[in-house]
Amino acid sequence: MNKPPIYLFGGTFNPPHQGHINLLLALQVQYHIDLITLLPNAISPLKLDKPPIANHHRINMLKLCISDYPQLCIDDFELHQTPPSYTVNTLKHFAQKHQVFFIIGYDSYLNLPKWYQLETILDLCHLIVLPRSSSNHNLYDLPKHIVQNTITQKDGPIIYETGRITCVEIPKINVSSTECRADLQNLSRESQLIIPSVLNYIREHNLYKD
Repeated sequence: MNKPPIYLFGGTFNPPHQGHINLLLALQVQYHIDLITLLPNAISPLKLDKPPIANHHRINMLKLCISDYPQLCIDDFELHQTPPSYTVNTLKHFAQKHQVFFIIGYDSYLNLPKWYQLETILDLCHLIVLPRSSSNHNLYDLPKHIVQNTITQKDGPIIYETGRITCVEIPKINVSSTECRADLQNLSRESQLIIPSVLNYIREHNLYKD
């Protein structure tokens, strides 16, 4: 019996912003994906020097961010694990019951050689790579087997195959959580990157003051 598919999109969501939502909605429409599960990280092994806002705040902001989109949901599995969050452990958990499609950004794709137990990760899921926000990219530092298993697909559906890496072609969105945090320091104007309900939550709880 085939396992049902699950589409996971991990991130710190620190804070979640409209760019996250718009990318995922475009991905769903163009590649025929019914439901995407957002997976907040605890502390990424690659970001140990920059801990995010407390978990409950990020979950609450994420709930506000997706409240109008029933095709998006949240799973807090990683937040209950002992940090740091290793993707391989998350994929082992979900692969027990699902065919896992793991959605990552292009910068994460270029950093795949740094990921803990990469070969096991590739055995557990099909990677979907979102487009890079800038046109500059370099594949020369990637291992040959990653490049050979990478394809570009213009529309869906994406057929499940472990070890396969599919780069999707959807409109690029030049928004990052780093930009949002910088934007929040400018009290003289409203942030155009964060939805109003999330912005109100940030102000109510005095987040991102420093």
